[in-house]
Amino acid sequence: MPTTADEADRSVIDEAREAVRVERRRTADEREAFRAFRGRVESVPTEAVSPGGSPATAGVADVTASPSGSGTPADARAGGPATPPGSGLVAVRDAYAETVMSVPHYEEEYDDTYERSVAAELGPELAYALTRGSGYHPEYGRALFDAVDDAIEERDRLVERLRVETESLDRASSRLGAVRREIETLDATVPEGGFGALDACRARAGVLVEDCDRIAARRQRAIAEHGRELRLDDDVVDLPTYLYQNVSATYPVLAAVGAVGDRLDGLTRRTERAMARVG
Repeated sequence: MPTTADEADRSVIDEAREAVRVERRRTADEREAFRAFRGRVESVPTEAVSPGGSPATAGVADVTASPSGSGTPADARAGGPATPPGSGLVAVRDAYAETVMSVPHYEEEYDDTYERSVAAELGPELAYALTRGSGYHPEYGRALFDAVDDAIEERDRLVERLRVETESLDRASSRLGAVRREIETLDATVPEGGFGALDACRARAGVLVEDCDRIAARRQRAIAEHGRELRLDDDVVDLPTYLYQNVSATYPVLAAVGAVGDRLDGLTRRTERAMARVG
């Protein structure tokens, strides 16, 4: 546990780094799970609707043209059993459960039923079709592939933004570390310094305040860029709000900048008091 303000403002960025690392790993796992799901579903035949309204198997891979030009399911043509109506939906459900719902963090982070998960990830209309429809019809298959591709692309974007976020945290941490080290050097000047040295110390503290302002401004630009690149839920203000729910500060870099700024304010006050004594 941090025991000083200096350790605390370092710790909050370290916490943020760990949160990003975990989210990046989980997002990559989900992306690969959706890719695996898509691969599984590509082999599931769709079911056409018969004139009587019941599904009849008519997967593209299982249909060949008869001499008259009509398509006949391969199993039926060979005299084997036709695919039971609705079995395509079962195959989709099983594939989803064994890929998307089987990522290591699924229970901890989501713990949804199949229907709720599909609704959240692929949309409520498709969820209704896949969980309550009479069969896995061709239009469902097309919609499913489009939705899965969107889910994969969304995670691709998030993985990239998390990479950028890590770089932003590292850059801010490095620059703030340099400011902290200089504060320590300036602190040593105050007890023994003459008026000239103290005046120089105060001026340098003012420059470091400007450095902190630039670090904060750059961080704000990074947060705004995340917002432009990502499609966040309506209840998520920005990427830090999403990422740092369990971190001691929702905006860790800005919190660290504020802590360093407080140290600079204290340094300036001590310097001015010392200047008044020796002046």
